[in-house]
Amino acid sequence: MLKHIATLMLVGGFAASQNANAEPVEIDDLKAKMADLSAKLPPAAKAKVSYKKDIKPLIEKSCLNCHGPKKRPKGKFRIDTRELALKGGSEGVAIIPGKSDKSPLTYYITYQVVDYEMPPEGKKDYPKLTKEQIGLVRAWIDQGAKYDN
Repeated sequence: MLKHIATLMLVGGFAASQNANAEPVEIDDLKAKMADLSAKLPPAAKAKVSYKKDIKPLIEKSCLNCHGPKKRPKGKFRIDTRELALKGGSEGVAIIPGKSDKSPLTYYITYQVVDYEMPPEGKKDYPKLTKEQIGLVRAWIDQGAKYDN
């Protein structure tokens, strides 16, 4: 009996480690695989998030040079205003207020979508978000993705 339990634990541990190290998905597969990918997301922050204090500085540092008003935005996606951010870009809606686990942006900033890693690797002037910062972005989306607080 102990041998069977040990075998099950070994197989279960291997399967769990495989999921945790899964390769990023292609953009066309994102919606179909969101449920599996969401298990790998850093948790949303528990506290109330302020756009001005918590989110705007992250967007300004890591996103606005490519997704702001200064030049033609990459992927036709702008994040400098709520209206434009909720409109989405060439791949459709990126932010679904109240649902960070269903918002493609969450998967882009966690590097789970091939060729949609945001900010792109190797852009030292646009730092990759930390797990804590991703948690803030998730909480902001879950709390309505408001730009006024």
